[in-house]
Amino acid sequence: MLLRIFFLILLAFSLISCTSTKSNGVIYHNQFDFSQVKTYGFYPLGSDFTEVQSLSYSLRNSIEIAIEKAMDKQAFSYAKLDAADIVVTYHLLTGKSKDYSRYNKAVLFCQHCLKANTWHQSDSSIKLSKGSLILDLIDPKKNRSVWRSAQPLSIKDKDNSREVNQKIQQAVEIMLSQYPKTNLTSTKQ
Repeated sequence: MLLRIFFLILLAFSLISCTSTKSNGVIYHNQFDFSQVKTYGFYPLGSDFTEVQSLSYSLRNSIEIAIEKAMDKQAFSYAKLDAADIVVTYHLLTGKSKDYSRYNKAVLFCQHCLKANTWHQSDSSIKLSKGSLILDLIDPKKNRSVWRSAQPLSIKDKDNSREVNQKIQQAVEIMLSQYPKTNLTSTKQ
């Protein structure tokens, strides 16, 4: 009987460890004052940016709702684009390098620039794979990405809409939980 209880506890721990999702890293511009951000917005539907995304309306809606929930949890307020402190953008990796390049150009994200000393990377690096969701925070004054994270969604063909929404919400929460909480510019010499 004791052995059976031990195996059940061991099984429970192994299931918990398999279902917990780790962060896939974040990278951000350390000259941007994240502590001053109070509001966020999205590029409107029909803008040039939405052409780059090439997502279905339902998937776009699921991602934006997940972003809104995660931003609300962190006490950010939604604002129209012209009044937003940051703009949140997103991209679902399809495996087509041309789509990813178009997205990077749209958000002015430069892989080579990451080696410059103005970017900070978390302890874990960003790993990109087909089906990963990328979030960028854009400085609306410069129309340039100042923060990026990515998380695999692991959406399967058999997943129903509830399961897809749960995977998106979990990934977005993990990514946005890594938002820099302090004024990083004050730590620079």
